[in-house]
Amino acid sequence: MIDMNRILMAPARFIDALLDRICAVLGAIAFAQFPQYLILYIQRLGGHVDEAARNIDKYREIAKELGKSLYQYSQHLLGSNDPAVFKTGQKIALDLQRYDSLTAALRELEAAPAYKKFFVFIQNIDLDIARATLANFTPGLPFSLEGAAYAAIGIVIGMILYFCLSRLIVWSVKKLAGRKRQPAPPQPPLYPPYPPAM
Repeated sequence: MIDMNRILMAPARFIDALLDRICAVLGAIAFAQFPQYLILYIQRLGGHVDEAARNIDKYREIAKELGKSLYQYSQHLLGSNDPAVFKTGQKIALDLQRYDSLTAALRELEAAPAYKKFFVFIQNIDLDIARATLANFTPGLPFSLEGAAYAAIGIVIGMILYFCLSRLIVWSVKKLAGRKRQPAPPQPPLYPPYPPAM
């Protein structure tokens, strides 16, 4: 005997399986880009560290000429009542803070094992550098073991996301259909019933 429900559901099952595989492939492609993107991000981060170091070396030379350490020079400027001098002290303090932050992030990323790099990257991300890296990033097909590992993670995450999304849609549709099937509440009679005959 022909099972009509199975025949009618066949297209829906085919589309479901197809979308599941598409999400898996998209997840694999997206995650496989991360190792290459991270290499470019680290290069750009290293460039920012070098630039910050050059600026600090210039400040250090000026401080040395004045017979002070860089910290003493910065504090001297910050203690000035002249707004222009005070702002220069602020700039030096911010540059020192940024240099320390970027240097620490670079060291952590370079020292992290492959399986931890993504989490270290998220923890220490500099959004300006990340956006600039992304603007110049060209996706490609990685052939490294690390790229294959991230692709496998992407497949799993893509399938999980599709599963959750599809189940949410099915649940929403069933809930809406259930509301429509509910019987309407009984309406009160337009006229009161006649009293029983005596």
